[in-house]
Formats: sequence, C-alpha cells, structure tokens
Amino acid sequence: MTLTTFQHEAMTTFFELTLAHENPDYARHAATAAWRLVDQLETELSRFQAGSEISRANGLARGASTLLTEDAFECLLVAADVSVATQRAFDPAYASARPADLAPDLPPFTLDPATFTLTSLTDRLRLDLGAVGKGYALDRVAALLAEWEITSAHLNSGGSSVLAIGSYDPAVAGWPAALGEGAGYREVPLQGTSLSGSGTAVKGSHLVNPRTGAKASRSTRVWALAPTAAQADALSTAFFVMETPEIAAFCAQHPAIGAAVAAADDMLQTFGRLADAPAAQ
Repeated sequence: MTLTTFQHEAMTTFFELTLAHENPDYARHAATAAWRLVDQLETELSRFQAGSEISRANGLARGASTLLTEDAFECLLVAADVSVATQRAFDPAYASARPADLAPDLPPFTLDPATFTLTSLTDRLRLDLGAVGKGYALDRVAALLAEWEITSAHLNSGGSSVLAIGSYDPAVAGWPAALGEGAGYREVPLQGTSLSGSGTAVKGSHLVNPRTGAKASRSTRVWALAPTAAQADALSTAFFVMETPEIAAFCAQHPAIGAAVAAADDMLQTFGRLADAPAAQ
C-alpha cells in the first residue's frame, strides 16, 4: 500500500490528505475531487464571502427567513446541537444581539429540516462557522473518499483537526494522533474518529466566551475526541471556554466524547474516551 500526501489552501488555512492506495494516480484524482468539494463548501460556509449562505443569513431581520443549501444547513445544525449540549460554551451566533425573551441556552434562530430554512429570532443575527466549518469539510471529504472506495486515509485541517479512516497498516489500530507536549505527550490511534485542539499558540487569546462576551480565560491547550470532525472542532472550542470539572462532567454524560486538558507543567488531564490514553514511550 502506497501513502500519498496532498495539500490545498482553503478556508484561511491548509488542508492535507494522506491516502493509502496502491495507485498514486488514482489517489491524486480523488484528492483533486476532494479539493473541489472543499472550495465549494467555502463559498457556502464562509461569512467573509459575499453571497455565501452564511453572509446572506447574517443580513436577516427578526422573523425573516432564508433557504440554505444542504451542506450549510447540516453544518449549522451540528453547530446548534453542540451549542445546546454545551449550554452555549460554543455558539455559532455568539456575536448576535440576543433578545431578552430568548431562553439563555437556545440559539437566536430556528432551522426547519423539511425545507432547509433558517429563520432569525433576533434583530441582528450574526453567524460564524469558523470553529466548525473546517471540521465539517473534513467529514464531507471523508464521505467523498468512501464513494471513491478509498478505505484508509488521514485528513487534516490547519494542523488542529484530524479525521482518520481505517488504518495505514493492518498491524496498527488506526492512524496516530498527537496530544500534549513534553512530559504529557501522547499518541492515540484514530480510526473512524476525529481529534481537534484549541489553544492560543497560533492566534493568541482570540476565543470568546459566548456566555459572557469576554475573551476566554484559559491559557493552556485542550483537545476533543468525537465521532465526527465537525463535532470535535466545535467541542474543542467549547472545552477551551469550559472549566475543567465541567469538561469532565460533559464527557461522563456523553460516552462517545473524549477530552484532554494541558496543565501549566505540560501534564495532561484526560476524560471520557481519552481517559486511558497512554503516555508516549
């Protein structure tokens, strides 16, 4: 089996695919199709692109509606679900003006799955899928690779979110993914799961706590393990906002989820599906 790696710039970051396939030319054609899909998703999900689904939604007045593409709808639905589950530690509408009569844990919009319609519940709807869109793109690429009958691949967006399909070696239980640094460094095998990290090393203190409107106070890195890359992407952002006991409680309530939190001395606290992650030898 040959491993071939491809890179592509989109969504203000880079995407990388490592495909395990005996025919490198076939793998290259599959990667080309994947990059076309990622570029299309960017035109729908980015708030910075005029005419995108999200930029159109951001112009809605209270009670106004807009039709979304299936991908924009599904990505926003994942974001809304994580927002509710984390009690708005993650919120794709964190910049919106919230009406006084809106329940504190609900998003300021509704989604109709029968018609892919979004309706604004606020006078100033502002959506941002930057913390979930890249992960959603990885999920969609994984589905595309399945159509190409590629059963082993490692997908990465910006170095912070990875999604693994199958294994590059029958003797290995998945693709290795790194957690932590120094004494806390670990490698965990990923297979049909995704790992995403959030921190301040690249962009500095940039994450906002949607519950307070202030910048998140955490300074150490966190990771989230989830069945899909969109979920992992959104949850790593939520975990950066949440206090460590709240993260532990969330993982206890959601058996499919794992979390890791770096301490000031580089040691890791791990929870849920990452609780037994062994340290690197």
